Amino acid sequence: MNASKIYVLVIDAIILSLCIFASTLAVNAADYTLGIYGNANLDVTINEQDVAYVQDVIKGTEAPTNLTDANYDGKIDENDIAQIRQIINGTEKEITILDWANRAVTIKEPVNSIVVCGSDPAVALRILGVMDRVIGVSEFSQSTKTFSHVFLPEFKDLPTVANGEVDYEAVLSLKPDVFISDVYVIPEGDEKKLSGIPVLKFDLYRARTIFNQMKTLGYVLGAEERAQEYIDFVEPILKEIREKTESLPSDKKTRVYLEAQRDYITHTKMGAAGYQIELAGGQNIAADMIGGATGWLEVDPEWILTENPDIIVKMAGWNRDNTTAGYETDDFTSMKALRDYILNRPELAEVKAIEDGNVEILSYDITYTPDYVISVAYLTKLFYPELFKDLDPVAIHQEYLNTFHKGLGWDVKKNGTFVYPPIAN
Repeated sequence: MNASKIYVLVIDAIILSLCIFASTLAVNAADYTLGIYGNANLDVTINEQDVAYVQDVIKGTEAPTNLTDANYDGKIDENDIAQIRQIINGTEKEITILDWANRAVTIKEPVNSIVVCGSDPAVALRILGVMDRVIGVSEFSQSTKTFSHVFLPEFKDLPTVANGEVDYEAVLSLKPDVFISDVYVIPEGDEKKLSGIPVLKFDLYRARTIFNQMKTLGYVLGAEERAQEYIDFVEPILKEIREKTESLPSDKKTRVYLEAQRDYITHTKMGAAGYQIELAGGQNIAADMIGGATGWLEVDPEWILTENPDIIVKMAGWNRDNTTAGYETDDFTSMKALRDYILNRPELAEVKAIEDGNVEILSYDITYTPDYVISVAYLTKLFYPELFKDLDPVAIHQEYLNTFHKGLGWDVKKNGTFVYPPIAN
């Protein structure tokens, strides 16, 4: 492949990634472009329509798209048709994807061994039913004080390859077929330190691109059906919420102040939890403000007083603010203490949410992973209890765990602390 062709492909990859992001501002299975080379017609799957599209490109009746070059060799020809048919049949020897660091990455198939760093991609692997392929993890997954220790017991005896920073030699010694991580685990350019091992970077704590990421990962791991099962579970819940809340006039929408790990740290609409407020039909009072790349933003108490939100949602767990929550504990004590602390902030005494006692503590565990639909269900019930009388977030939570995390044997009614005060359906 000549240099000019490589340049064009790189630019196309970046453009495609931006298009994927723009098209997924609403979490809807029909609102994204599947970032796999071979998805020639730029829809949400790879099928015979892509074969037909490549045939038309070869004939000259259609223009090539960013993903028409299915085998990523710089040419559009019959070999691309063969590659697409192999992907459809699950017999491809390799597959090229666009990951969430804007990189075109080729992976040899099938993938039988995985090193994973990060709880979000690890949860995704459980959903896709491929945990038995994991051969190495980050040390964080084995710490007795973390969500991962409780929620991902499969990892407790596996070799560790990272503790803050990745130990590249440890990864190389395991010789995995692929290294899967959160976007920022390996600094840009350091992928070359894992020469010969493809590195896939995902951003699985962001709900706005979750269907795309799960479907892409499903193709890589030969778990397309499981990825689709996940989408088919989540999408109807979000659709029902959207249909009931999108017609509410702005003055009838619940106005929400979200507080993250520290006092007066909130999220814009770019933040994971900030966006989930929108999915739940709430009005995030910081939605349109300018924050960091991950939506992080520090605000002043006087601004909160001026905005006067109807409800305050405070995130808890992961041993932040000295709180435990979620799957880590059955004890609500620290969540209650955190709520009391917020209710008694003198600078917020005249805020409507404080006056009404409308302060809720929400666990990180059900928010910053592909399991985010659980937190959306809880938030919706908190925001609109009358509008959603028939919505039972506890039942949704249990059904979700029974479907995608069955091996845990978790009983939501007996174990865990996910929302405080607890929601009574």
